[in-house]
Amino acid sequence: MAGTTPGGSIAVLKHLHEYLDHHFRTLHEHRQALQPAAPVFALEHDLNGDDLELLSSAVGGALAEGFDIRHRAQWLPFVVHAAEIGYLYTGDEYWPLFAQKTPGWDCGPQWKINSNRALVKRWFKQFAAKYGGIEPEGAFAANFNIIAWPITHAIMPVDLQRQMAQLLSEARAVMTSEMLDDPNLLGACLATRTGRYSDRFQKLCYNQSLLGHIAAALLSGDDEGSPYLVQSTLVRLVADLTKENESRTWLAQARRSAHSVRSRGFLPKSTTQRTTQRDQPLPTVTNPKLLLRQENGGWHLHLELPDLSALQTENNQVVEELRKRRPKIEGRRQPLPRGALLYPGRTALPAWPRPEIPIIQLEQGLTEVNELIARRCTIAQGPWWVFRKQPGGLATEVKGRFIRPGREYILVGRAGSKPSALPWVTETSVLTDGVHAFDVTTPPVISEAEIIQLATAGLSVVSDVSIQPVGLTPAYWDGEGSVECLAGEPVMLEVRSAQATEKCSVRVNGGIPFLLEWPTGSQQLTFILEDLAVGAHEVHVALLTAGTGTPFTSGSLSVTIRDPHPNLEAATAGTGIRLFATPARPKLTEIWDGRASISVNGPTAVKAQLTIVLRDDNGRELVRHQNGISLPFSDDAWKRLVVQEFRSGKWSRAYNKAESCEVSVSRSGVGFAFLTCERGFHPLRWVLTKQRNGEYEAYLIDRTDGANTEVLLFPVENPLSGEQRDAGRPVVAPANGGMLRATSGNVTAAIILPPDPNRLRQNPSNRPIVHYADNSLPEVQRLIFGHRLWSDADLSADPFSHRQQQLVLDTITTALVSLIAGTRWANLEQKRARLPHAPTGMLDEMEKLVGAATTQRAVARHIASRLWQWVDSPLALREGFKDAIDAISVNSGFDDSRTAAEFLLLLASRPGSLAAWDEAERDMMLRCVMSSPVLIRAARFAVLGTEEIREEPEQPSIRGDQ
Repeated sequence: MAGTTPGGSIAVLKHLHEYLDHHFRTLHEHRQALQPAAPVFALEHDLNGDDLELLSSAVGGALAEGFDIRHRAQWLPFVVHAAEIGYLYTGDEYWPLFAQKTPGWDCGPQWKINSNRALVKRWFKQFAAKYGGIEPEGAFAANFNIIAWPITHAIMPVDLQRQMAQLLSEARAVMTSEMLDDPNLLGACLATRTGRYSDRFQKLCYNQSLLGHIAAALLSGDDEGSPYLVQSTLVRLVADLTKENESRTWLAQARRSAHSVRSRGFLPKSTTQRTTQRDQPLPTVTNPKLLLRQENGGWHLHLELPDLSALQTENNQVVEELRKRRPKIEGRRQPLPRGALLYPGRTALPAWPRPEIPIIQLEQGLTEVNELIARRCTIAQGPWWVFRKQPGGLATEVKGRFIRPGREYILVGRAGSKPSALPWVTETSVLTDGVHAFDVTTPPVISEAEIIQLATAGLSVVSDVSIQPVGLTPAYWDGEGSVECLAGEPVMLEVRSAQATEKCSVRVNGGIPFLLEWPTGSQQLTFILEDLAVGAHEVHVALLTAGTGTPFTSGSLSVTIRDPHPNLEAATAGTGIRLFATPARPKLTEIWDGRASISVNGPTAVKAQLTIVLRDDNGRELVRHQNGISLPFSDDAWKRLVVQEFRSGKWSRAYNKAESCEVSVSRSGVGFAFLTCERGFHPLRWVLTKQRNGEYEAYLIDRTDGANTEVLLFPVENPLSGEQRDAGRPVVAPANGGMLRATSGNVTAAIILPPDPNRLRQNPSNRPIVHYADNSLPEVQRLIFGHRLWSDADLSADPFSHRQQQLVLDTITTALVSLIAGTRWANLEQKRARLPHAPTGMLDEMEKLVGAATTQRAVARHIASRLWQWVDSPLALREGFKDAIDAISVNSGFDDSRTAAEFLLLLASRPGSLAAWDEAERDMMLRCVMSSPVLIRAARFAVLGTEEIREEPEQPSIRGDQ
C-alpha cells in the first residue's frame, strides 16, 4: 500500500479507507467496461501481509476504543476484515469465528449483537452499490441473509477450493469459447454439474454469477492475468488451491483444456440463416426416447427417461424440484418416485401419450419449471411413428420417419389412422392403448408407386446414401438417422454410396459446406467432426457426380452431443450394477429415519457386497457394516436392513457424530455402485448429547443471522401444544420424550427427543392426548399439519425416539379419523387404543361400522373379502380400494375414484403427507369426506384390516380361531 501509516486507530482506519476507496473505484470502472460487466469482490483489496496485519490491528483498536461513530465512518476496512474471515469459514458458525478473530467484537459497552451484525450487512450493501460489489444469490443467500455477504465476497473459502478444482476438471470436456468469454454462461453450465458435491458447495454454486466469475479467473493461464480477479487475489487462490497434489492436477487439466478451446476455432459459420433439411425438429439432450419391447405376444411401449438436471442452466430451481416432486408421465397412471428424473431410466407406458399433454410434468411443481420441462422434453407428435427392429425383441424409434430397402420396422399409428395398402405391411399386436401397429418388411427394391403410398403416412425412403457413426461406440444410435455422442469425444462418421462419386459436401447446422475428396474406387468415405458443442446438430451431406460435379443425392444425420454429466449417473452407476435412491440425493437424516429408500439393480441372483460407512466431519470412519446381498436388492430389503442394523448400539453411538453416510455395492467382474448421503449444511441444526446422569440435552447450532429464532418443545403427552424455550440454552429432554422445533423466518429444524426408557417401563400404557374440537375444516387441517410436523422431524440415534414418534403419529391419525368418522367409529378407535398390544379380532366390528345403507354395506363386504389380497402390495390396496368405493365416491363429489382412493388411504394412515398437496384440491376433497364420512370409515377399515392380517401369522392361536 502506497504512503506512510499514521498512528492511532481512527487515523489508520481513515488512511486505509481512503486507499481502499480509490482502489475499488478504479477496479469498478475496469469491470464495468467488460462485456458483460463483472462484479468486484472485497477480497480483491490488493493488500500485502503487513497491510492486512495493520488493518486487523486497526479494527481491534477501534473496538477497544468503543467502536463509536468516528470508527464506523471508516467502514471499508471492516468490510475487508469480514471478507478475510469469510475466506477462513469452514461451515461452522460464522459469528463465533468472527469474534475469535476480532477480540472485543462480542463484549464491551458498545456491543449490540443485532445492530452490529446488521451494520456488517449494511456496509456490504453499500459496497455493492458504490463499487459494483457482487451480491449474494440463491439458497445460501436466502437462508443466511447477513453472513452470505462476507462469505460471497471471500470468493471461495479455503475448504471448498478442492471441490472447485475437481468441478473444473470434470467440466473441461464441455467448455466452449463462448463459455470462457461469458462467466454467466460458464457458471450456469458448472452449476448443473454439482449434484454429487457437498451440500455446502452446492449452495454456494446456486449463485451462478459468482461461480462463473471464479471459474473464468481460475481458467486463465499461469502467465495470464484475468479481467475478473486482481492478480494478487488470483495468485493467492491458485496457491491455496494447488497445495494438494490432486487439486493441482485437476486445475492443470482444466487450464490446458481451456487454453486449447481458446486457441482453436470451431467450424466456420455462414452469415445466412440456418436451414434444416428435416421436417422434424432436431432432438435435444433432454428429450425422452420411445422404444418398443416385445412381451406376452405383443409390443409394449417404453419411455427412456432423460436426466433433466441439465435444465438447471435455464432455471436454477430445476434440480431441487426434481428432487422433491414426483414425475407424472403421460400414458402412465401412477407418478414415478421423487428424483426419478435425476437418473436416466426406463418406464413402461400402458397408454400411448396424448399429443396435447406434455409427456413429463412434476406433480405440484413450480409453474415455470413445468413449462420449461414441457418445452424441452418432447416426443414426435405422430400420428405415425417408425421403429426399427433390433435383436432381443426391441425396436427403437427412427426420428426422421424414413425407411430403407431390405430392413424390418414396426409402424405405429393412432387408433383410426389407416396405413399404406402394401403387401409387406401387415398388422401386428400392440398391447399399448390408443394405437395400432404394423410389421413392415421392406423389399430390396421399393418402387416409385410404393414410395408415394408411404408418403401418405409421412414416411420417406432413403436408398442411395447412408450416414452412420464408426469408431468409438456412440452413447446412442437408432440405426438410421439419429446418433448421440459424449462431449469431448470426436464424432467419426462414414458416408456410403454405391454410385460413382467425386466429392462429398458436408454442411453442419446450415453453415459453410466443406468439400471432401471421395476415395477413388471406394464406396465409403470416413471423416471426423471435432469440437461440436453440447446440444443438437444436423450434419447434411451431398454427393457430387464424377465429371459434372453436380449433386445427385443427399442425406442428413442428427447428431446430439451429450454432456458426460458427473451427476448421479456417474456417482452411482457401475458396469453392471446401478444404485437408486428415493428421493434422489437423500440426506443422512432421511437414510437414518427411513424416509429415504435405496434399491440396487443388477444381474438376477448374482451375489454382491453391500457396505455402509458412517464418517465424521473430518472424513474419519466411525462405523462400518458389510453384508452379502442378492441382486436385485429391493426397497423393502433396504428398509429391513435399516431396522435391523441402524437401531443397534454401535450405530446409535456413531450417528450423533456422523456427517455423512457412504453406501456402496460391488461384485468383482460385474460392477460397482456408490452413493454418499450428507447430513447437509443447514441454517439451524440440533445436536443431541447424553449426560452422565443419563439425561439427553439438545443444543441448537444457529447459523442464521437474526436474534428472532423461536424454540418450541412439544412433549409426547401433549404433542400439539408447544412450550417456549430459550434458543441460546440447552434443552433437557422430557422423561417421556418430545419434539423440539426451532424456527427462524422460513427456516426450521426439528428433532425427536428420546425418552427415559426406565420411565417407559414403569408406565408402558401412558399415551399422548390429542384434543380436538368441532368437526370443522380448520380443525382437520390443524391435525394434518400437526401430523406433518412430527413426521418431518429428524430422529435421534436413540431407538426409543422412533417408538415415541410413531406413538404420537398414530394418536394424531386416530384423533383425525375419530373427528370425521362419527361417534360410533370414534368409540371403536378408543377401544383399539386402550389395548396393550396390537388389536386383533376386530375386523367384523369394523365391517359393521362402515355404514348401514345397502351401498355402504356392499363397500364394506368388498373390502373385507379382499384384505388378504392387499396385505403385501400397496399398489393392490390402492387399486382394490378404488374399485370398492367406485359406487359411492362419485356421489360424494369426487371426480376421479382413483384420486379419491389415494387421498382417503393417506388420510386414514399418513394424514401429514396431505400437507404437500395443492391446498385448493386438498380442501375440496376434505369437504367431500366430511360430508360423506362413510369414505373415511371405509379407508380406515382397509388400512387397519390389512395391518391386522399382516400381524396374524405371528399369533397362531388367533389365526386358528378364524
